[in-house]
Amino acid sequence: MRNLGFATYGSTTPSDPVIFLFHGLPGSRIVGRSWDKICKKIGARLITIDRPGCGLSTLADRGLTDWPEDVVSLANHLGIRRFSVLGASGGGPFALACARFIPKERLRGTTVVCGIGPIEALLDTMPYLSWRLMGITPWFLKLVARYLILPSLVSPYCTRDPSRLKRVLEDQCKTPEEKALISNDSDSDTNLDDTVAGLLEAFKQGTEGCMRDGAVLARDWGFELKDVDSEKVWLVHGDKDTHTPLEMVQWIDERLGGGRLRVLEGKTHFTIWKDHSEEIFRQSAEA
Repeated sequence: MRNLGFATYGSTTPSDPVIFLFHGLPGSRIVGRSWDKICKKIGARLITIDRPGCGLSTLADRGLTDWPEDVVSLANHLGIRRFSVLGASGGGPFALACARFIPKERLRGTTVVCGIGPIEALLDTMPYLSWRLMGITPWFLKLVARYLILPSLVSPYCTRDPSRLKRVLEDQCKTPEEKALISNDSDSDTNLDDTVAGLLEAFKQGTEGCMRDGAVLARDWGFELKDVDSEKVWLVHGDKDTHTPLEMVQWIDERLGGGRLRVLEGKTHFTIWKDHSEEIFRQSAEA
């Protein structure tokens, strides 16, 4: 038996639309704190889920194609018939897996914000990378991503010291707009203390959960994007995103059939939420 950790935010009215939010990497269910006020305002029930080994969820060898089953199981447990999903950053592929495998009768819509793509997207959109590594093959790049790139991305967060985590987050913010997003203003949607709490929770069981979470994304996804029914799939991305290049999500959009992508001018991986959170969550709730 496995545990699946979750938290509820936003509206408490049972009849209001439900959004399952999938956190980034690293992350945990506590990410929902940032969107509690907005979801109350628009009348949406927000449910966030810890992926295996993160927060309260049991560490397990689960792939992308297993995630939709977990989501449906939780929906059944909570008595929720229909719902939308929203995946942010590293949570994007998990949302797309739901779009592929959860029937329309249950899934109202899928939103991906600043979502990452598969290794194949890197090879197709960054030919310079392939040239520099002398025609690297996809399987070898997956090994590099899993055993070199992934640890380097996760390691800065592997501390139980809140003050150190705050410094890591502050160092990642390069523009004044990004720095304002993680202010300690209690009225701010993205409060620095909440972000730190979410990262501490992500590593509550150690580093293995986040490492496996990333490894899932670095290997074959187990489904083809062309097989996703994209009628109610929305991709939202900032054109200044340096964490997930715009070319990657354009690659995803093309394989979904095109016309699913909305590009927000001047927005980064972080600032995309500043002016667009309400419309993103509202679209998901009204899908």
